[in-house]
Amino acid sequence: MPITKKSLELVVENVRNFFNDLLSPNMTIEDIAEVASTRLDDVIRQHVASGLTYSAGKFRVIFVDDAHFKLEFEMYFQDADGKWHKLANESEPRDMTLLEIGAQKTVKALQTIEFPINAPEIEKPAEVAEKTAPAEEKPAEEPAPVEETKPADGDELPELQKTGGVKLEK
Repeated sequence: MPITKKSLELVVENVRNFFNDLLSPNMTIEDIAEVASTRLDDVIRQHVASGLTYSAGKFRVIFVDDAHFKLEFEMYFQDADGKWHKLANESEPRDMTLLEIGAQKTVKALQTIEFPINAPEIEKPAEVAEKTAPAEEKPAEEPAPVEETKPADGDELPELQKTGGVKLEK
């Protein structure tokens, strides 16, 4: 599918709204990365479906001041003609109180926390068809016969057959 000006405009609009409703109160850095990762995977899948090839990207949590931090990402795609496309966005400064105390201290101490954006697994249509095909049913195998054991007489314990078992002695 060729990339058109209209499809690139839709991409830009999608990215512009990326940070809306991303955060909830008392989040850890890991929580933010997990939520962002899910959304970034969706963005990558949409762009791959439109004919682009995902190359690499980074997601960052950035200290702004004692009361604020911001989020940003950048991703790189290549089209069929070999032309590179950068997709990037950053949030408005967010209230530091959205982060739990430990995360606030970490952001302040490190100033920038960066995560690589790895490509999600994207199944090809043939793989999807193979996975949805019904599996061949195999007849159930008969269980191996169970050998009878005899109870021990008095103080004697039965001998174990050569099965790798352990013989207990009194």
